[in-house]
Amino acid sequence: MTDAKRPKIVPDTEYGVRFLSSWTYRTDAFHIADRLVAEDITDRDTILKITGNDEILTELVSFLARSRRFVLTISDALRIGVVFAVWKEVRRLQPHSPENPAGEDGLRAKVAELEWLFRDTPVTWSIYVVDDECPEGSLDVAQVIVDQAGWKNVFLLRLRDALPASDLPLSKLDSASSSTKGGAILLGMQRAAQDGHDYVMYTDCDNSNNLGQIGLFLRELIGNGNKAAIGDRRATHISEWHTTRESESYANYIIKRVHALLDFDLLLGDVTCPFKMFEREYLLALLERMDVFDFCVDFDIVGYLKTSRVPVAIVPIVSVDSDLETTWIALTNVKVWWQKLHGFIYVIEKYDLPHNAQAAALVRERLWTSENIRHVLEVAGDGITVNGRLLTIEDQLQMPFDQVNDWIRSALARPRGQAGAEGA
Repeated sequence: MTDAKRPKIVPDTEYGVRFLSSWTYRTDAFHIADRLVAEDITDRDTILKITGNDEILTELVSFLARSRRFVLTISDALRIGVVFAVWKEVRRLQPHSPENPAGEDGLRAKVAELEWLFRDTPVTWSIYVVDDECPEGSLDVAQVIVDQAGWKNVFLLRLRDALPASDLPLSKLDSASSSTKGGAILLGMQRAAQDGHDYVMYTDCDNSNNLGQIGLFLRELIGNGNKAAIGDRRATHISEWHTTRESESYANYIIKRVHALLDFDLLLGDVTCPFKMFEREYLLALLERMDVFDFCVDFDIVGYLKTSRVPVAIVPIVSVDSDLETTWIALTNVKVWWQKLHGFIYVIEKYDLPHNAQAAALVRERLWTSENIRHVLEVAGDGITVNGRLLTIEDQLQMPFDQVNDWIRSALARPRGQAGAEGA
């Protein structure tokens, strides 16, 4: 699809703001993509010239044009449901301004993207915005936006209103406060499927992943007979993370290495990509097996995809990280890693996935409590030293199991608040 030999393009902060928040940028992308479709332009050098040598925009409009080309071939009526959850999304839902630097106008942007992609086609769509116990009133902000616009195909749901539930999967969820993204996403997809949408997808509230690309997913589902299509942000030439992302602190890499050492396969490296679409009947069967309601919902879903023995497509998508309001920071590093490590082990066991049993035992024995995770992260934050040598990030990501195990054991033996643990 793209030349894999070209290096990754890393958007700077200013460019990221334009990609995420600028209506001029978004509209220009639509206009260029329309021109590429109308004039059947596919040559990258020509597209690069049209965009004024903007490599990121070139990548985006190329994907948008391919998406639109497929949508224009759809001849039968089709209904698409799009779901996203809101928790502390008050600022992203509102426009960007000096007073609101995190603003992305996320709901209006999604409506515009769907209107652009599906105009003059037999495809209709709905958006489901699901509140996940937001303490700031994100759904109230969304309600004002919907009322002002007069949209009749944007539905606002509260997870707490669906509980207690008698049907799977939410009958397994005791309360809305026990959900961290997962419960809200599952409710939204269930409602969209029950409302009769032929294909249902979920995404995030932010504008990292332009919905104009979902024609590429429909091509796999309608044209190639797949039952699910999952996005892969790592397969394009745009770097999917800001290098300054706060949740990517040095301390995290020792636990990232533990994750890698678990060595369980879930179809692709970008399991957590919030851009997944499902055929309706397949989705209804999937939902009955779901019982993870936190950040690891993606792992539960992809575990089902991997083991259900149906065709699943992995689709590259252009994505630019929206890191300013990432929920990772709001939830705290410790809580996110606690959820993830528990989720990894649970999904491995639930779907009987081949894995490294030693690494799983390490998680259970040394990283199973939030207190131990906190301590390891605190020690790692001051640097990981092995045999007198300070390890780089690259060094950490290559550590053998025994070295990781020894370092974590040594770190946990240190008194709380004392850093600088060294492996044996």
